Amino acid sequence: MPFVAIICEYNPFHNGHEYQIKKIREEFGKDTTIIAIMSGNYTQRGETAILDKLTRAECAVECGANLVLELPFPYSVSSAELFAGAAVHIADSLGVVEYLSFGSECGSIEELTSYAENCLSKEYSELLSRNIASDELSSLGYAKICEATYKELYGENSVPLRPNNILALEYIKALRRRKSNIKPHTIKRVGADYDEKRITDGSIQSASAIRERVLSGDISALEHIPDAAKPIILGAIAEGQFPCDMERLAVAVISTLRLSPADASDNIHDVSGGLYNRLRSASFKANTIKELVSLTETKKYTNARIFRAIWYSYLGVTSSDVKEAPEYTQLLAMDRQGRACLKEIGKRSSIPILTKPSRHSELSDKGRRQKALSDRADSVFQLTKPEPPSGSFSLTFTPFVKK
Repeated sequence: MPFVAIICEYNPFHNGHEYQIKKIREEFGKDTTIIAIMSGNYTQRGETAILDKLTRAECAVECGANLVLELPFPYSVSSAELFAGAAVHIADSLGVVEYLSFGSECGSIEELTSYAENCLSKEYSELLSRNIASDELSSLGYAKICEATYKELYGENSVPLRPNNILALEYIKALRRRKSNIKPHTIKRVGADYDEKRITDGSIQSASAIRERVLSGDISALEHIPDAAKPIILGAIAEGQFPCDMERLAVAVISTLRLSPADASDNIHDVSGGLYNRLRSASFKANTIKELVSLTETKKYTNARIFRAIWYSYLGVTSSDVKEAPEYTQLLAMDRQGRACLKEIGKRSSIPILTKPSRHSELSDKGRRQKALSDRADSVFQLTKPEPPSGSFSLTFTPFVKK
């Protein structure tokens, strides 16, 4: 029985995600155990999730995943390299994962692996460092500098730096750095592009388009999620838990920035180079989080980086909080096959899995600090819901178990 991990967000779970799970079972066998390592309530592009982590995990299990474990905050909201590194650390530490499967625009594991290995070379690393320090390139932003560096050394390549390709490369690099025995595996992305904001023809739409439509008040976009997930999301609507909208935190976030001193950025992760000051200055003109981002954006500072900087600043995330590997993961959902998998993981894992949020006392000192930061972020996240539950929900919820 193969054990295959997927690193995911499921924000929300849609037909493309179901397609990936089906393709994995077509290739590896119907008895394949699929372990989803899923972002918590904050996502890699720097936004809060449209649906809380427990409900998204339930959708995933009802639609084919067997076990859903959490990639907690702040790793879930980090840059591609740190996001991938933390998620791969969890996957590798479980002791059972044989394959890591991910979507890509490229669709070729050979081309992705070749590109990733070039990026791990000493020549690339040295030239990248020089280019980052270069006045000529410094205004481009990190991703563009990486692309320019690669072209300078290796010429044109067959792996355009599209969103899924970027994460795919980071997953492969993280596996190589860890000398992991997990084999990378990719499935070519089909349907709408990752960042397509419109509903287009076809059954597979981007999560971005679905979120955009739902947040505008049009829930017809839910036609593009699997049938098994629909009653779960409709139930969340009825209970006032969907859709979650980060703009409900706008007053709190903007107030915090306006009240913070100009030197408050000293210990905050990834706000150097004037980003924090731009963000703080923009807070005096902005009335929404999206306005705050728009007023701060430059060629150097992408939307995603600014969104991350907002949450790092608001929640007090330091560089050590992000650069130290996660000391735990948390069970969010499972079915019977997932329960058997969890039992096997228990024999082999080198990372604690919290089967109940209240069991954090069993963690190391570092793990308890990490869990406390994640809980703090989750308590704030509850305020993004139409009818916010208790701020202690993240400490009391019960993982979903499919009978």
